[in-house]
Amino acid sequence: MEAAKVAIENLTVEYPLGQTSVRALSAVHLALPPGEFCAVVGPSGCGKSTLLRVVAGLQPATHGAVTIQQQNPDTPLQAMVFQGRSVFPWMTVLDNAAYGLRQRGVPQAEREEIAERWLRLVGLGDFLRAWPRQLSEGMRQRVAIVRAFAVDPEVLLMDEPFGALDEQTRLVLQDELLRVWQATNKTVLFVTHSIDEAMILADRIIVLSSRPGRVIADIAVPFPRPRSVEAVRSDPAFGALFLRIWGLLRTETNDLVVAG
Repeated sequence: MEAAKVAIENLTVEYPLGQTSVRALSAVHLALPPGEFCAVVGPSGCGKSTLLRVVAGLQPATHGAVTIQQQNPDTPLQAMVFQGRSVFPWMTVLDNAAYGLRQRGVPQAEREEIAERWLRLVGLGDFLRAWPRQLSEGMRQRVAIVRAFAVDPEVLLMDEPFGALDEQTRLVLQDELLRVWQATNKTVLFVTHSIDEAMILADRIIVLSSRPGRVIADIAVPFPRPRSVEAVRSDPAFGALFLRIWGLLRTETNDLVVAG
C-alpha cells in the first residue's frame, strides 16, 4: 500500500479564550495519497481553515500530528493560496509570481523565466509588467495560484481561493485550476464552502462537523478525469451527490443553530 503524502493523525486544536479555551478541531484523522485532490467542506467556524494552517505549519496542534512525506528536499513541503487579495500591490505581476522563488534564493533570471512560463500558461502573458490594481479580481487570483505552483511544492494548500469571486469568474478559474493541476498531479488540500466546487475539483470530499470539527464523512467523487465544469454539472450523478453532502451539512448547521 502506497504511503500517504499527508498524514493527519488524531489532530486536536484548541484556542485560548480568557480563562478557558475553545476547541476548533477534535481528533481529526486524514491521509492523502500522492497526487490526490482532496476538498474539505463543513459549516462556518468548524475549523476548516485551522486544519490548513496546521498542515502549513502556521498553527501548532494541541494534540496529534501532521506528517508530510518529502520526495524532493530541494523543493518546499507546501505552498498556500489564501482567500481574497493576497498579491502585493507594490510588485508587478511577474514579481508577484516569482516572489516565492525569490524567497528561496533562486537567481533572478531563472525565477523570472519560471514565473513567466506559469503566467503564460494561465493566460497572463500579456500582463507581466502590469500592477495588481490594473487587473481584475480573477486575474489577481490567478497570479496568487501561479505563485504557489511556481515554487513546485510537495503539497498545495488552498483556503477558499475563489470565495470572493463572482460566479462566472469562479467557473472560469475552476476550469483553469483543473487544467493546471491535471498537468502537474500535485497533492492538494482544498477548503471551500461550495459543495459544487468540491464536486467539480476533488477526487475526495471530507465533510467536517460543526465545531469542534471532526470528520463525519469521507466521500469518493465518481466523476472521471480529465474533467470540466460542464461535464461534471451535466453528469446524472451530480444531483444525488450534491444532496448527500448537503444533507450532512444541513444536519450539522441545524444542530449548530439549536445549540446557539
